Amino acid sequence: MSLSICLIGFNSYARKDCPVAIVDNIQVEGSYVLYHQSGVWRRLGVLTDVGTKERFSALLSAHMAGKKIMVSYMNNSFNCNETNYKENAFIVRTYKD
Repeated sequence: MSLSICLIGFNSYARKDCPVAIVDNIQVEGSYVLYHQSGVWRRLGVLTDVGTKERFSALLSAHMAGKKIMVSYMNNSFNCNETNYKENAFIVRTYKD
């Protein structure tokens, strides 16, 4: 019985954390938010999607302060080294230093 409870309660998030770095540029195009980091453009999300405005706020604050961020994507095979305009970010983590 404890094994079945363990399996039911197991919540796995397979995600891809892109490298921690400073954001070079931010672009809002229509309702799409894009950012340039580590030499590639990536999509943060669509402003009408739940959570995008909050992630955009964190991204913009870190950008204005010159602080590093880490952005994660739900797809664990996401390639952080290629430009991607299709997949939305899942997490934005800011760093103090």
